[in-house]
Amino acid sequence: MTKPLVILCAGGHGGVVLDAARVGGRRVAGFLDSASPAGHALHGADVLGGDALLDDAIFVAGHDFVVATGIQGLRRRLSLLVRSRGGRLATIIHPSAIVSPAARIGAGTVLAAGAIINPGSRVGDFVIVNTGATIDHDNLLEDGVQICPGAHLAGHVTCREDAFVGTGAAVIPKITIGARAIVGAGTTVIEDVPEGETVVGCPARAVRP
Repeated sequence: MTKPLVILCAGGHGGVVLDAARVGGRRVAGFLDSASPAGHALHGADVLGGDALLDDAIFVAGHDFVVATGIQGLRRRLSLLVRSRGGRLATIIHPSAIVSPAARIGAGTVLAAGAIINPGSRVGDFVIVNTGATIDHDNLLEDGVQICPGAHLAGHVTCREDAFVGTGAAVIPKITIGARAIVGAGTTVIEDVPEGETVVGCPARAVRP
């Protein structure tokens, strides 16, 4: 039997994940959010408490978990914290997302409404592919990557761990976006982006390391 879902972080993206989970038929127990008081309702679900509940082995064993924040380092830290406590990371896929049977999707990953994952693509753990974003064939998205709404990756694109592709960005085929690199909103990427670099514009140009 599928366990009730607990969503870590109750900000705006938390609401998106809650909606995707409920529309997909998941029973949601509520949020863990240290910034909000227990019992407070957010997005139509209750805050159960803070991260300290992950120290309760019975609580952890009775639920599945997903981290719902667009802050790269925080999403990674909390996902690994869940795992270190013996928790299971759930994969949340909105029913309107299109996912090829020949694609692989990792644990703790969220595919929002209208996302498309085409054949041969591999999506790692605790990744976000947000609303209306498209991942064409044979892409590799390593752990912690975030693809923002309306971004489009052509075929054979590689995004290394914790890379960030902003809203409406476009990436041509066979590009590699380095670990923790940032592609700004609306950027057109036609050359590889080095690790840790921020690029903006059309075509993309570096603005800072």
